[in-house]
Amino acid sequence: MLEMYVGRIVGVGRNQNGKLTAAYRISSRSFPNRSAKKTGNSVNIVVQPGTADAMSDSPYIAYECMIWNERFAIVSNGTHTRPVYERLKAGNSPRDAIVGVLVGLDREFDQHDTPRICGLIDLAEDSLWLGSITANSLAVAPVEVADGQMAYITTYEFPLPQAGQTDIKFNVTDADETCRHVIAGSVFAGFEKPICAASCVGTASGFETAVLDVQA
Repeated sequence: MLEMYVGRIVGVGRNQNGKLTAAYRISSRSFPNRSAKKTGNSVNIVVQPGTADAMSDSPYIAYECMIWNERFAIVSNGTHTRPVYERLKAGNSPRDAIVGVLVGLDREFDQHDTPRICGLIDLAEDSLWLGSITANSLAVAPVEVADGQMAYITTYEFPLPQAGQTDIKFNVTDADETCRHVIAGSVFAGFEKPICAASCVGTASGFETAVLDVQA
């Protein structure tokens, strides 16, 4: 299989049982010494102590990548995760919450103009969203997929939500399987340099969540 480097990955979909699911995966060439750590109702990307990457204080390296409550879950590749969540709690619609935060923060001002990408689950409305902002584009869109499918966007190569970016073999049932799938399953197996992942699956009582480090 020909491998491709796509950077960070955000996916939203419906697992094989029809449950709303979101996932975040870090793929990295430059900063491999990172882990996904769950604390309370959020997951943070943290630098592993004692490694070369621990010297960095960049907000693009360590950040909150997933947060949820009884209704919403948000996954993203940076510091826009919590602002989107706070806007949702304040009563913004998913579209308005994502647009307002992405426009306010813009893309990451690093040497690559790395896009900000995010995914959102709204259990009350049974809806999924993807959003991203690049150096020259802004896209926020609801996602319609069948059971066993996941739509995705990536920081490089596929930064904007588009019809062709759907994994049609998203044959998982829970959050642990989702993490393993976005690391090495189906289309994601062709995306190189996986480091760690986080995922959430909607349930009748909120969200089931999981994290996975490749090096663990």
